[in-house]
Amino acid sequence: MLTNSHMELNSDQAFAYGALAGNVKLVTGYPGSPSSGTIEYLARVGKKSGIYIEWCSNERVALEMAIGASIVGKRALVCVKSVGMNVMLDPMMALNLTPLNGGLVILLGDDPGGYGSQNEQDTRLLAPMLEMPLMEPASPAEAYQMMADAFSLSEKYHIPVIIRETRSFSQQAEPVEISIKLNKKPDFEYKRESLRFVPVPKNVQQKHKNLHQRLADFEDWANRSPFNRIIGNGKTGIVAAGFTFKKLFDLFGGQIPPELSLLKLSTLFPLPEKMIVDFLGGCQNILVLEENEPFVEIGLKSIAQEHRYTGTIAGKRTGHLPREGELFRWQIQQALSSFLPDFTSEKVYLPEDEEKEKPYKESHCGDCRYDQVLTLLEEAAEGLGQKLVVVGDPGCLVTVANRLDAKYAIGSAVAVADGISNASSGLKPVALIGDSGFFHSTIPAICNAVHNNSSLLLVVLDNHSALTSGGQPHPGVNKNILGEPAPGLNIQKISHACGIESVGTVSLSASDVELKYRFSQAMLQKKISMLIVEIPNTQ
Repeated sequence: MLTNSHMELNSDQAFAYGALAGNVKLVTGYPGSPSSGTIEYLARVGKKSGIYIEWCSNERVALEMAIGASIVGKRALVCVKSVGMNVMLDPMMALNLTPLNGGLVILLGDDPGGYGSQNEQDTRLLAPMLEMPLMEPASPAEAYQMMADAFSLSEKYHIPVIIRETRSFSQQAEPVEISIKLNKKPDFEYKRESLRFVPVPKNVQQKHKNLHQRLADFEDWANRSPFNRIIGNGKTGIVAAGFTFKKLFDLFGGQIPPELSLLKLSTLFPLPEKMIVDFLGGCQNILVLEENEPFVEIGLKSIAQEHRYTGTIAGKRTGHLPREGELFRWQIQQALSSFLPDFTSEKVYLPEDEEKEKPYKESHCGDCRYDQVLTLLEEAAEGLGQKLVVVGDPGCLVTVANRLDAKYAIGSAVAVADGISNASSGLKPVALIGDSGFFHSTIPAICNAVHNNSSLLLVVLDNHSALTSGGQPHPGVNKNILGEPAPGLNIQKISHACGIESVGTVSLSASDVELKYRFSQAMLQKKISMLIVEIPNTQ
C-alpha cells in the first residue's frame, strides 16, 4: 500500500506519519504530554497497517516491550515524556551495550516551562550518560523525515535513537509532504547469537568499546546529515539547536543577515565535531540558542577549547539567555540585541507577546472533587485527634497541590508516607494516589509497607482512566487504546493479594457523613489500610 500526499500536520501528527513511513511495527508508551499526541494519532490512523499499539502500565514496561520487538527484527517506537524517561533508565543503561536488530526509536517529550509537569528537566543531559544518539527537529516537516530516517539509522548503527521534542514544538503545524509504503517485509529476522543481547561482567568492557565505535560512526553520519547545516558566511555565528532554529528564523523573516553565519543543529549528541570546527573557523563570536540548560553551549566550548578557538561563545552560561522556562522569541531578540549592537529584527517581539507563544493546555480536571476528599479527610482526622501528613502523587492531584504536604514522582506517595510512618509516631501519614498511578509503580511500595508492618492510610482516587493526560486506559480499565475489550484488573483484589487486610471501596457520590465515617474507620487501623474512592461520571 503506497500513500503520497501533502497534508497540514502538527508535530505530533508528523511524528506519527514518520513512524508509518519508517515501517514501525510496535508502538508503546505511557500517557504524558508531550508525546501522547503521537501515539494517540497512530492509534487512529495506523490501525489498518498492522501496527501493534499499547498504553503500558509504565514507561519501563513500554521500553522493555520495544526491546523485545527489536530483538526479533521488528521496528519499535516508544513515546514518553521527560519524567517518563527517568523510569526507563535502568534497562536503558544495559540496552546501549547490546547491538540492536530491529530499529528502536524513543520519542522524548521535554516540557521547558513546566506547563504540564512537576519539573522542567532538560533530558538532553542524560544522553552522554546513556551514550545514545539524540536529535531534535526544527519543524513538523523535519519531524516527519527525522522519525522516518531514525529507524534506518538505529539499524545501521545498531543503537537506539532518541528524538526530542518540546511541548510548544508538538503544537507547531505546517504543510508536510508524506510518502508511506506500508506492509513492507521486516528487514531483519531473528537469529540466535550468543551473548549479543546479554551484557555480563566478562563482556561488558568489550561491549562498551564497541558502543563507543558505533557512536563515532554515528557522529561521522551527523557531520554529513541534512538535519545539520551551516547557512551564511558572516563573521558572527549563531548556533540554533532544534526548535530554536524556527524561532530565530521568525525574527529574521526567513532571511539570514549577511553579517551572520548560522549553524542549524539537530544532532545534539554526539555533536558533529567536524562541522562545528568548520563553523568555528569562520566565526569570531558565537551565540548559542537552545532549551533549556546550556547543554550544547558546554559541548561547543569543549570542542572550541580543544581546537584553540579564541573567539567568544555566549549563551546561558554568560547570562545572555535564561536557563529557566521556555525560550521565547522576545528573549532571543533581546539576546541578539545585546550580542549584536547593530541588530534589527524583521518583527519586534515584546515580553507581553509571551502568552501567544505558550502552548495551550486542555484541562481534563475541571469537574474533579478532590477538594471535597481532602476536606473530609481532615475533618475525620480532627475528630480522631490525629495530625495528618498528606503525600500525593503527580496527576489529578495538581488540582489540590496547595493542600498537600509533599508530592514527588508518580508511584512515590506510598513509600514517602511509609518513611514518615517509621520516622514519627505522632503523625498519621496519608498517601493519595490515582488509579493509573497504582498500576504504574505503587504496588512494590505497598508490598514493602505490608512486609514491614507500616501504619499508614492509602487513598486511591479511582476515575477509571489516566484522566489528567486525556483519559487514556490503564490495566484497571476493560478496554485498550483502540477501544477494544480487555481484562480490567481489580485494585481491591490486587491490594488484598499484596497483604493489605483492610481494603474498602466507597463512592464519592455517597453522603459526606458516610464518607467521613469510612475515612475515620480506615484511619483507626494499626497497619496499612486502603480506601478506594470511586469518582463517578469520568469514564
